[in-house]
Amino acid sequence: MATKMEHLKLEVAHFQHFADRLPGMNTLCSHTVEHLLSLGMIQVSTAFEQAVAKTGDHELVSLDRADLKHNTNGLYSDAKLATVRTSGYGKTYSAPVTNIAGKTGVLRVQVYERKQNRFYYFAIPRRAYIDIPAKSNIEIPFKLDGTPRRRPHRKVYQKWWNYEVNSVERMSTKYTRPLTELQQLYATT
Repeated sequence: MATKMEHLKLEVAHFQHFADRLPGMNTLCSHTVEHLLSLGMIQVSTAFEQAVAKTGDHELVSLDRADLKHNTNGLYSDAKLATVRTSGYGKTYSAPVTNIAGKTGVLRVQVYERKQNRFYYFAIPRRAYIDIPAKSNIEIPFKLDGTPRRRPHRKVYQKWWNYEVNSVERMSTKYTRPLTELQQLYATT
């Protein structure tokens, strides 16, 4: 998917936050990378998949159902970037995690909140989102000033902040230990 120029600033913020985790990044000319990034010629979501794969010991598989396959236990997961945005005529501020229908594993999500210029990380297991309708998204809620809304102010489908982790490393590695036979059965259904 092409980078829309109106979203370029947000894509650059995401990229700069994980770029040091990309395989071989230290051997590339930083000016060239920045130039290509400024032109929207770097596919940031694909670069994020590469960074998560390297950090979490995953193989990049790029299937419809998942981006990653863990090298030890073979479980699939998907790497997602989300940026908090205003919706509902300015009354709602949340990070949409989109295109989750058909995913079969953990969603590894980096969220960028631009008002406070902060990043948040989530490792969302399949059991938490499996019942979301195909055309719906996960919406991670924030207050209008950019602070996390960790306590919902109304009834919600799922408390997404329960899946927050404190680092890119934890986001990339959570739920990667070997599973029991029952857990494996549940993970593939």
